[in-house]
Amino acid sequence: MIISNNYRYNFPIFLYILILFLTSLFFLSCSKDKYKESADKEALQIITSKSEAVPGMLKEFSIESDKQYDPIKDLPVYVETEEAFKTNSNSDQKYYVLSLEKALEISMNCSREYITRKETLYLSALSLTLGRYKYTPIFSSKSQATLTQQTYDKSVPSDYTRAMNILGTSISGMQALTGTSAQLLNQYHQILEQAGDVAGWTQPNIQIEDRQSAKGSIQTGVSMLLLGGGRLALQLTNNFFRFLNGSSNEEAGSILSASFTQPLWRGRGREIAAEELTQAERDVLYDLRDFTRYRQEFVVKICKAYFSVLQQRDIVINNYQSYLNFKASYDRESSFAQEGRKTLTEVGRIQQALLSAEDTWINSLRSYREALDEFKISIGLPTDSPIMLEPNELINLKEGGLKHPQLSDEDAIKVALVTRLEVYTKKDNLDDCVRKIKVAENALKPGIDLFLEGTVANKGKTDFEDLDFRRGTYSGGLNLDLPLSQKDERNAYRIALINYERARRELSLTEDQVKLDVRTAWRNLEQAKRNYEIAQKSVELSQRRVEEQNLLAELGRATALDLVDAQNDLTRAQNNLTSALITHNITRLEFWKNIGILYIKPNGKWEEIKDVK
Repeated sequence: MIISNNYRYNFPIFLYILILFLTSLFFLSCSKDKYKESADKEALQIITSKSEAVPGMLKEFSIESDKQYDPIKDLPVYVETEEAFKTNSNSDQKYYVLSLEKALEISMNCSREYITRKETLYLSALSLTLGRYKYTPIFSSKSQATLTQQTYDKSVPSDYTRAMNILGTSISGMQALTGTSAQLLNQYHQILEQAGDVAGWTQPNIQIEDRQSAKGSIQTGVSMLLLGGGRLALQLTNNFFRFLNGSSNEEAGSILSASFTQPLWRGRGREIAAEELTQAERDVLYDLRDFTRYRQEFVVKICKAYFSVLQQRDIVINNYQSYLNFKASYDRESSFAQEGRKTLTEVGRIQQALLSAEDTWINSLRSYREALDEFKISIGLPTDSPIMLEPNELINLKEGGLKHPQLSDEDAIKVALVTRLEVYTKKDNLDDCVRKIKVAENALKPGIDLFLEGTVANKGKTDFEDLDFRRGTYSGGLNLDLPLSQKDERNAYRIALINYERARRELSLTEDQVKLDVRTAWRNLEQAKRNYEIAQKSVELSQRRVEEQNLLAELGRATALDLVDAQNDLTRAQNNLTSALITHNITRLEFWKNIGILYIKPNGKWEEIKDVK
């Protein structure tokens, strides 16, 4: 508040300061959490409403992480019993066993890559909230208060001058009292004034004085873009000015102004004026489709990494068993050599194979641990997390055998062209280009805008209820913008036509790419099936060879070279069989993904798919 020597209560200034104070309190009370909650609510509503049009999209979407989520809580504990994995550093090491389903759940909650993709989708929806906001009433308020202090020089008459002025006003009284003529008294007065001027007694005194003034204004307005291209604006202004000391002059006024603009030709119509909003709405839909497709790819990638680790573990076990077999063969051949039934060359060959098997086992153990650490990172766990993957997952996969889809490649292509989301996006992109051609065509037209304006002022008062609408200023008319230079518009129109042709080619390319993806996946699946059958026969053959060589070795009739070859072939065949089984399982998931019917549940597990008829 402003206090002067002659202070008196002034309602407009008090009201103005009160409004400023209450407005400040309001904005201070809006905490950061409120803004965050508001943004989340609006963006998530958009995602939820549009998700209904995207098959396979999450019904409940959120980018907030569960602070209470513990990825290894309630996991079974496993003590490593396999001799192949025991070392001096981790003897009797305890691990939390991670099943495939649990690994997928953890990846949906902890994977850095997956969370980033969710945030990207959220930001797309958040951007749309701003596009929608532009077509709602937008309120604004501006306030300004200014206190001005001005210092100036003030000329004050001297005491001699004031005395002469008093003497001049009292001449008539002296004439009546003394009887002296007024003319003589005036002459004496002039002589005294002239004497004072000569003596310098009439020089005025200069005093420094301060002047304070207050000025304030409040502007409150609302504006709104209309979907048809028009714009409506309304503004209320309250101004106040007053000297706080010295002169008590006051000035006050209220102004109400309104305007409306509507294009009549260029820029007219929702299809033209709201094109930016329309495209933003469709872009969010495209992002939802992309995210749904990404979830399919992400789950397949996690499954592939999961079984790759189990494959590495199986390789370690096979290599360790091969090492043990060579060790037993070496002990047996060494005994025969001591009896003179084997040469040192044959024993040396077995010993070299033993060392090679041990080296292979140690290297595969290192590869397994590295693959496990990389898998932890991919699902969002620290590399020092004491986990291991469920060995029974691979055992169950082996016992279950192949689950080969009974579906021809041509039937699969027909399904994919109906279900693949990117095909729908490319078709929609073609529609986008058609709209943009219409927008570009409209931009070539002359601009004719209807405008209506009105202003009502009320000087001397700050009460808006006293506005005199009979004495307002109103205007209306047309603005004409003739397109004398349209180089930019011409180029934009030609670009829109070219983009349409590109969109047609991209749609055709996408359809062909879908066909290629499906055919490639189908061929890979058929090849994986054949590779698995070959690997099965190879294991059976290798096992018979090893059994035969071991029997001959017991009789002392086996050669070292045949024994080494048989054991190496068996180990290689066992590893190939595991690889073929895992490859077929992953290829089958990729096949369903490429068809477009691999639907992922919120926990990351996919819905089991029966053969498509």
